[in-house]
Amino acid sequence: MLEDHHQHGDFHWPNSHRVAVTLTFDFQGGEDVRPLDDGTRDHEEYTQCEYGPHTAIWRLLRILEEEDVKATFLTCGAIAERFPDAVRAIVANGHEIAGHGYHHEIARKLTREQESEVMRKTIDMIRDRTGRRPVGWRSCTQSPNSLELLIEHGFLWNSNSFSHDLPFLWECNGRTLVELPRQPFGDGRTYQHRNNDAGNPGDTLLIWKSMFDEFHEESKRSPAYCPFQFHPYISGRPGRGKTLRAIIQHMKQAGDVWFATGGEISRWCLDEVFAAERVTAMPRRAAAS
Repeated sequence: MLEDHHQHGDFHWPNSHRVAVTLTFDFQGGEDVRPLDDGTRDHEEYTQCEYGPHTAIWRLLRILEEEDVKATFLTCGAIAERFPDAVRAIVANGHEIAGHGYHHEIARKLTREQESEVMRKTIDMIRDRTGRRPVGWRSCTQSPNSLELLIEHGFLWNSNSFSHDLPFLWECNGRTLVELPRQPFGDGRTYQHRNNDAGNPGDTLLIWKSMFDEFHEESKRSPAYCPFQFHPYISGRPGRGKTLRAIIQHMKQAGDVWFATGGEISRWCLDEVFAAERVTAMPRRAAAS
């Protein structure tokens, strides 16, 4: 039975930082484009998505290097298979590479066996291409089986819930999984769509700043967690890449910010935040949803 544990006491970040920020990128390509009703593929839509692994990834890696921050790239197994140079560059630049399904499967439409196989294939392909075993996961939707399967496959963290502000812990049969909550203000929502000409970068920056600024203000009372979710084929376009740089610089100027990967956040939570709390916390039973 799954139980969730939340830290209601001394939640803290290293070196007394007030806000922890994760920059995550859902690294997918044409896997995101489903066949049309007649079985054909929308070429224009497909190539818009393929901009991510072909072109945008290199702009994003350059921006992150110039700003000297590390990020997490939640990567489809098929992207690792088709674009080995890109995923090797992610790792070579010191970023974390995590799993995002194989072909961006809709998890809730898979059987338990199918979803487990997707995880296995993704782990194997990313490890084959990069020499790194992914320990984090974000899927396209989450199924009733996802959390237990992630624990069975030995993942450290998951990032699919929108239900809380701070990271929390899933536990099942004595094994744990850190949940890194998401906020519904990543680029897919602020820009509305990958090819939406109304997705004004200035408006997006305003939304991102507003979210961060409120967390930063609240962190005067207790530490906060500010996650961002981007997509290379959306946020890596010219103009939108500039917006990514602008929000990074804005957060740096605010001060007391810890830029960390999903793995770094999760290990800190396990080793420091929940190490003592789990002994006395009152767990809640939860459905694997």
